Amino acid sequence: MNSKDSKQIIERVIGYVDSLKLRSCGIAVSGGSDSMALFHILTDWESDNKPKIFVASIDHGLRSESKSEVEFVKKICEIKKIEHVALTPDMHLSKVKGNLQNNARSARYQLLKNWAISKNLQCVLIGHTLDDQEENLLMRFFRGSGVDGLAGMEKKSVRNGILWVRPLLKVRKEELRNYLINNSYFWIDDPSNCDDKYQRIKMRKLLQQLRSNRLISPNFVKTTDHMSRASKLSREIAVSSAKTILSFNDVGQIIFKVEKFTKLSEDTQYRIIAGIISWFSGRFYKPRFSKLEKIHHEVIYAKNLTGVMLGGTVFKKRNGIVTVMRELAAVKENYFIENEKFIWDNRWLISLKQGIRVKLHVKPFGLHLPCSDKLKICFKSDFDKSALATMPMITTDREVKFVPLSNLKYNVDVKLLNQSNEFYKFF
Repeated sequence: MNSKDSKQIIERVIGYVDSLKLRSCGIAVSGGSDSMALFHILTDWESDNKPKIFVASIDHGLRSESKSEVEFVKKICEIKKIEHVALTPDMHLSKVKGNLQNNARSARYQLLKNWAISKNLQCVLIGHTLDDQEENLLMRFFRGSGVDGLAGMEKKSVRNGILWVRPLLKVRKEELRNYLINNSYFWIDDPSNCDDKYQRIKMRKLLQQLRSNRLISPNFVKTTDHMSRASKLSREIAVSSAKTILSFNDVGQIIFKVEKFTKLSEDTQYRIIAGIISWFSGRFYKPRFSKLEKIHHEVIYAKNLTGVMLGGTVFKKRNGIVTVMRELAAVKENYFIENEKFIWDNRWLISLKQGIRVKLHVKPFGLHLPCSDKLKICFKSDFDKSALATMPMITTDREVKFVPLSNLKYNVDVKLLNQSNEFYKFF
C-alpha cells in the first residue's frame, strides 16, 4: 500500500468519526495490528473538533503474554499522553461454565460498557475489520444462523446507552498493517491467531483457500448488507408488535397474554422471546435457535410453567399469562461500588450522589438477610417475592442502606432501564 492509499484510509476513518460529533470517546486496544492502527489514526488526528480520547485494554488472564501486551499498550499511551486503563474480569473465565470464547467476549463487552459509563464516554470504538466481518459471516453460515446472524456486525450500534462503533469495518487487515509499517508503528501478534483449535482460525484459513482457488468473490461480504436490510424490517415489525402485547412492572417483570402472542407471525414471536432474554442477560448475542425453539414451544403449548430458564431468564405461565423475570442464580452476588454511576445486572442504572465516601456493595435482595434487616424493610406494593429477590440492594459491610420501592431512604438514584429506547435495542 502506497502513501496515497494510506492517506485515503486515514481520511475515511477520521471523516466517519468526525461525523459523529463526539466530545469524548474510548478505544478498545489489545495491542494487535487492528486496534493499534485505529489508535494511531485517531491520536495522530489534529483538529479542534477532535474528541477527548481514552483507551482501555482487556486482560482476561487466559494467556501468559496478556499482561505484557497490556503493558505495551500502556507505554504507547503514556508516550502519546492518553489516559489508559487495564480491565480484568472479577472471576477467572476458566471457572465460568459454558464456551470459553463466548464467555470472554461477553466479559469484554461488560467491562468496556462499565468503563464507558464510569467515564461518561459517548462512544467506544472497536477495531473490527472487513476480514473479521467475512470470518464472522462464514462461521455463522456453517452454524446455520438466520437473517440476524448473517446480517453480520454493524458499523454503529447502541446498547445500554453506549454507542459502539467499528470505523474499520470496510478496511482490510493487510492495509492496516501496511499503514503501521509505513509509519514505523509496532503491534503485537497474538499467538492464538495461529491456533487451529479455535473455530475462527479455521474459518480464516478456509477463506484464504477459497480466495486462492477463486471460489469466493470479493462481493461475498455483501451478503451481510442484504441480510441487514431484511433483519431491520423484521425487527421493526417485532418491536411494533411487542409494544401492543408486552407490559412491565416496577420490579422488572415482563407480562404478556399467550392468546395475543400466538396471533403474531412466527418470526415475530421468536424475536420477542429472544429480545426479552437479551434484555435480561444484557448480552449482545441472542440465544441459540435450538434453545429458543424449546422455550417458544413451552410458552405456547404448556398449560402452566413453574419456571423454565434460559440465558439467566425465568419464564412462568399461569391461566394463559406469561410472566418473565431475572433468574436469581444468574445475578452477581456481590458487586463492590467503585464508580458514582454504573449499570448493575445489565438493567439497573445506579447513580450515587456526590460526597458519599463509605464503602458500599450491591447485592441481589434475595440473598440471606439478618432478621434485624428483614424487619426494617417493607415495600410499598405487593410485589412477587421471587422478582423482588433479583432487585439491587445497596449495603455496607454491616447493614442494608437502600432497596428500590421500599421504605428505606438513601442518597442514591436507582432506575430500571426498561424504556423503549433501552429495551427494544435488544430486539
